[in-house]
Amino acid sequence: MNVDTFMAQAGIPVLLSVVGFYYAWRLLYMKDLDCIRGKDKPPVRRKIHDAYAKEAGTLILLFSCAVVVNAILLFVNIYVAFAEIVLAVIVLFARWRKMVAKYE
Repeated sequence: MNVDTFMAQAGIPVLLSVVGFYYAWRLLYMKDLDCIRGKDKPPVRRKIHDAYAKEAGTLILLFSCAVVVNAILLFVNIYVAFAEIVLAVIVLFARWRKMVAKYE
């Protein structure tokens, strides 16, 4: 497998995972909730700020890992890769919605 083939098949998932790892880093280590919250939303209460950042960062980190697995699965079976990323998106949205309801 050469670089051109890899980038043609897995370029977008790899790029998406890098972006996801960056936002997970900002949430888990820098505790920067402004990177994921809209400007129209009030700031998170100080009491729950760190827990909110940790849970959001963990969710984004897990999704980014699922995207890396997807990039690998693209070379094995495209239908399995598609099913895996659809499942990962559904789980992310469900857990994200539950997290937002918990902290807001």
